[in-house]
Amino acid sequence: MKNTLKSQLAKSFSGNMELNKRALQMKNSFDEINGILGKGLKKKSNKKQS
Repeated sequence: MKNTLKSQLAKSFSGNMELNKRALQMKNSFDEINGILGKGLKKKSNKKQS
């Protein structure tokens, strides 16, 4: 059984599409922020090693 985040959200919100959409939007925003912060941290750590 595939247990992805999307399927977990769908089960937890009992099929409420509006809540599912909002939760996925929040997750995508959070992933985008983590990506931006991760890039910044990688650049800083690479400069320290040089």
